[in-house]
Amino acid sequence: MIALVLPMVASADDESQRLVVWLKNGEKVHFDLAQLPETSFGDGVLTIKTNTTTVAYQLANVLRYTYENIKVTDEVEMLPTEHSLQVNAEGDAVTFRNLKDGALVSLYDLSGQLLEQHTAEGLRPITVTIKNRHRGVYVVKCDNESIKLMRP
Repeated sequence: MIALVLPMVASADDESQRLVVWLKNGEKVHFDLAQLPETSFGDGVLTIKTNTTTVAYQLANVLRYTYENIKVTDEVEMLPTEHSLQVNAEGDAVTFRNLKDGALVSLYDLSGQLLEQHTAEGLRPITVTIKNRHRGVYVVKCDNESIKLMRP
């Protein structure tokens, strides 16, 4: 799918807090956080929905997505306090800690197919690894957080 909304491309001198989608063709698309962007994955597509529009990108065309101009102070915590995550040094596993009972941790391939899913219970950490999977890119999702892992 091709993004049909171009007004979200911002100038480099814009200091607004934003979500940035980095495409493999070198294009960067910006979504102002004031527009409340929500990301979701399915059928090999990254969908970003704001309070004014919805845009979809083929995951195969997405290099990464990041945040820009986020100002961290002592008063603001950027990660939810109910859980934390850590990606291992090899980049092929992610561990979620302090999850609420019933929280789901899911692993998807680039086509959006659910490969595995874990349910948190008793504050036990959940680790998802792609070490023994085929080479490729995978997405791990928990609540509103998504992590892209790659096995070269």
